[in-house]
Amino acid sequence: MKKGGIFITSILLLVSIGNYYRIKPDENIRSVVFISIFAIGVIAGVLLVQIIKKLKGED
Repeated sequence: MKKGGIFITSILLLVSIGNYYRIKPDENIRSVVFISIFAIGVIAGVLLVQIIKKLKGED
């Protein structure tokens, strides 16, 4: 894992959350909103795995 992997992933997560809150969703869930929520989940999962690997020392 690269040294800045956790930092870059956390920045991507913050940007994706910020972009999600800029979307004004209507009553129905549009495909853009669904993809945004999915992307936030994927990036959060990647960040969690990186943090766990870092804590376990599996660098």
